[in-house]
Amino acid sequence: MNPHFVIADDKHRAAPGSIRSPQFRRMIGLVWPHRRFIVRGIFAGVGYAVFSAVSVAALVPVLKVLLSEEGLHGWVDRTSAEARLGAELDVYRPADDAAEAPADLSAVVIQRIRGEPLRRAEVPALSLIHTVAGRQLAPRECFRRIAEWDADEAVRIGITSIANAAGQPVERAVELRALGIHWRAGRWAASLVPRAVTPEARYRGLLYVLAAVAVAVLISNAFRFIAEYSISLGTFRAMMDLRRALYRKVLRLPMSFFAHNISDLVSRFVQDVQEIQRGVLALFGRMFREPVRAVALFGLAISMNWRLTLVTLAIAPWAILLFWFVGRSIRRSNQRLLLGYGMMIGALEATLTAMSTIKAFTSENAERKRLWRIDRKMFTEQIRIAALQAFLRPMLEVIGVIAIVVVAAWLGGQVIDGEIKLDQFGALVFVFVMMFQPLRTVGDLYARVQRAAAGAQRIFSVLDSPVEEEVLAGAAPLAPLRDSIEFRDLVFTYPGAATPAINCANLTVRRGEIVAIAGPNGSGKTTLMNLLLRFYDPQQGQILFDGSDIREVTLQSLREQISLVTQDAVVFAVSMADNIAYGAPDATEQRIIDAARRAYADDFIRALPGGYDTVSGDRGSTLSGGQRQRLSIARAILRDAPILIFDEATSQIDAESEMRIQTALREFSSGRTTFVIAHRLSTLKFAHRIVVLNEGQVVDTGTHEQLLARCPLYQMLCRTQLVE
Repeated sequence: MNPHFVIADDKHRAAPGSIRSPQFRRMIGLVWPHRRFIVRGIFAGVGYAVFSAVSVAALVPVLKVLLSEEGLHGWVDRTSAEARLGAELDVYRPADDAAEAPADLSAVVIQRIRGEPLRRAEVPALSLIHTVAGRQLAPRECFRRIAEWDADEAVRIGITSIANAAGQPVERAVELRALGIHWRAGRWAASLVPRAVTPEARYRGLLYVLAAVAVAVLISNAFRFIAEYSISLGTFRAMMDLRRALYRKVLRLPMSFFAHNISDLVSRFVQDVQEIQRGVLALFGRMFREPVRAVALFGLAISMNWRLTLVTLAIAPWAILLFWFVGRSIRRSNQRLLLGYGMMIGALEATLTAMSTIKAFTSENAERKRLWRIDRKMFTEQIRIAALQAFLRPMLEVIGVIAIVVVAAWLGGQVIDGEIKLDQFGALVFVFVMMFQPLRTVGDLYARVQRAAAGAQRIFSVLDSPVEEEVLAGAAPLAPLRDSIEFRDLVFTYPGAATPAINCANLTVRRGEIVAIAGPNGSGKTTLMNLLLRFYDPQQGQILFDGSDIREVTLQSLREQISLVTQDAVVFAVSMADNIAYGAPDATEQRIIDAARRAYADDFIRALPGGYDTVSGDRGSTLSGGQRQRLSIARAILRDAPILIFDEATSQIDAESEMRIQTALREFSSGRTTFVIAHRLSTLKFAHRIVVLNEGQVVDTGTHEQLLARCPLYQMLCRTQLVE
């Protein structure tokens, strides 16, 4: 095999698709030209995650207003005082514990000491705070006074032990901590809600808090809209660029690439690009947003109870292991599924284009079974992917629920023991539940990204294939033909073939000569012309253009000198005028009409409902075989190249079309170097010379009469294959 034309499925096969592969990184790099949209979307997604966490965090003040007697401001003051003292505080009521103590005595009790301020002041745990700065205050006012203390000097507090609650307080000087920025922000937010202790005022406070929650939800969803729209905009632009690059690449690939499954290539354009699009949308749309949301909720949980939150991280290794196992399996199954899409497209195309043959041979059941077998294989991979995806999210949910059950049981025990309050219990459980929601979403997104990685592997295997221009680096333009074209000792074997299609062929064609090429089916007639057009390069030998090897010149300069009319005349699904002007888009209307007249196509074109503006059906299905070939000849006439390659059609041509095609060919080939792959004796007779091929070799050359007199193979062709 020529190393220049090794396709992506061998030398340039991509590494297995995964999020660690170069193909995956290149897939992410597709959005770089549109990064302004992606970056805007990511920042908006982070804003959504933060405000979403804020709306969840607002549950705590809601519960404080509804369930706690101290209310919102009392809770804010108490937690701020705890932060400044480095201790856990509560309200002590001796009537609940000691009948001998005065019933109206209430004070702040230091339950636990967790920081330096009280340790340095040698204040023991289970002490009561009776006075602050020499004033005896109720617990609510005590919390507020400590929280708001902003003097430089230490605050003096009067303390007694619980055992001697009615004793004389002993004053200690305590240097308070400065409140962090989050505490100050929280106190500022709470200050927007009026202080109240009565039920009516507490209800008004609840309305304030609920209004704040609604505003946070509104802002978060505004960010969500901006994020999803911006990321979609950037992703769709990137996919449009990818399809354009893929299309540009495919048009520049050597013909050897298209000897393989074209349907699989179509599947890559459609299905694989869709997989990449879904993966990129998932990655930038939610794969960044949901973890940020989880981290924000995790930070909220840490602030509420850091010990318990860190314990829940024990589930992380299990979740990561589950992601890895399921993601790898999904990626492999999706690679097989994408290949199945290509097979399905190929089977459908073959069936639909051969429908008349299928019906004539009553093979409907056979075709139905063939398509069913392909569909069954696709179904197997689809159901495997669906099973893996269906397995991933429930397993993540089970792991999360187990963790939440353990947390709830532990918290419930602390509520019963009086370690934490009911509202704290409800808030912590709710935050943990909400924290696992983004992780479940990430499970679905991970599977989608893995499927995109499989699509990226197939797409980039095409984009990495060598193009024709890469083979011709440093080539020079080809000058117009002056003398002759020589085929010298050519040997060419198609990839995967056992025998050569061209085997030591030698032929010289003079400028302006009309050469007809005849031979049995498979003798190499079309292959020889494909080598002249450099659709393929020979493994041995040369094609010399005025003595210059055509492999040393640019492809564009070579092919610009050649007009090609194939046996299966190609007609595009555009107007008649655009079909004729294909390859010469700047041609004027008059030139198009003149070319049609010279090809004897003007009459039937004008008889069409729209004339030259009539759009042909797919592959020219609305035209007869003779009309399609005359349209192709008109295209070649308009191109006006000095060399013509004409592969004569033998089917679907009536007598009138044959006569007109022969006349047009005779007139147009006059003075041009013309190669005619002939199937009719009438074409052979007007050629200057006939070349007889057999098994890739030039058997004989001469006129019709000369060959008929001396060449047995030509005599046999005239009797059996060439149509009179």
